[in-house]
Amino acid sequence: MKIEESSPRQLWTRLSDKAARQRVPVQAMIELTYGCNLRCVHCYNPTHQAKDELGTAQIKALIDQLVEAGGLDLAFTGGEIFTRRDLFEILAYAAAKGCLITLLTNATLITPRRADRIQALHPQCVEISIYGVTQATYERVTRIPGSFTRFMTGVRLLRERAVPLLIKMPVMTLNQHEVQPAKRLVEGWGIKFIYSTEIFPRVDGSIEPLQYRLAPHEVVHIDESILGPRRWRAGGGVRKGETCQAHEGLFTCKCGKSSLAVTPYGRMNLCVSLPTPQYDLRSGTVADGWKTLVDFVDQANTAPGEAYECPDCPVQSHCRQGPMNAWLERRRLEPCLAYFKELATLEKQVSEAVNRTDQGTREEHGGGS
Repeated sequence: MKIEESSPRQLWTRLSDKAARQRVPVQAMIELTYGCNLRCVHCYNPTHQAKDELGTAQIKALIDQLVEAGGLDLAFTGGEIFTRRDLFEILAYAAAKGCLITLLTNATLITPRRADRIQALHPQCVEISIYGVTQATYERVTRIPGSFTRFMTGVRLLRERAVPLLIKMPVMTLNQHEVQPAKRLVEGWGIKFIYSTEIFPRVDGSIEPLQYRLAPHEVVHIDESILGPRRWRAGGGVRKGETCQAHEGLFTCKCGKSSLAVTPYGRMNLCVSLPTPQYDLRSGTVADGWKTLVDFVDQANTAPGEAYECPDCPVQSHCRQGPMNAWLERRRLEPCLAYFKELATLEKQVSEAVNRTDQGTREEHGGGS
């Protein structure tokens, strides 16, 4: 019998797809704290204060329940995770349970000792946010003097220890001019670079971060300039995947199928950007909370609401809007947002123009249609 060779990514994709079909929560994003040493203008967290958050024992108990439910891939985020004094105790506990560990950090609090301890954990990946390649731009976003130098130091310390890294850039009005330089810098380090133009309202309902969101035509320009029109249509492996499109049911992503999120207060959600439904793990179990999420997603996909018009929309296949976008702006899952419809319309126009050009080229060379 021929055994088909697969990369680790392909194996994980198959496992995740199977878990989604069977409704097993193999992935969890755990927000350890809202505490943060930066004050980024676009942050969607409701506070920078670490108050009344889950303690060490509570988080360990959460990990126990996640593993029992089928959890394998745990990502730890914040806030800034390195503001927690018990971080490495928590990470060591998760590793001892056999979990794959991903860390999300701004890297500004990485010291040589912390870098050594991260290396010893053998994380699956450390994902780092980059806000610019110059001190002026970076610190216009973070609003903390000296943070750019600390970011560069943190990245260097992890690179020196061959820790697997992914560097991500949230692109906004303040730093859009440095996307190309950031890509060159990061790839020059031998690290994968991805970016996203999505800026969300805060999870408490404030739309203040949206003032930094690019206009639709600026998003299209960034995508074309980074990826080129043909690679851009497929995402090109560089743009952060927008997987929450709602044109084939409200939830086409893995939320409530094989993934979940937990806030620092112990509330289980579908993802960190969608604070509904909230199941309180302080008074309930992961198993019961997971059932709540699964039922919520099934109900939303079966009866999405009278405002749900995506299947009949002429630009639906180009749309990036997901239910979390609608919820954060309208407190409903299904309404169409004008911003995303305008963006989808522009993307459709670019795609059709590329198709016409390709068709003309084929005809010139006798390829026909």
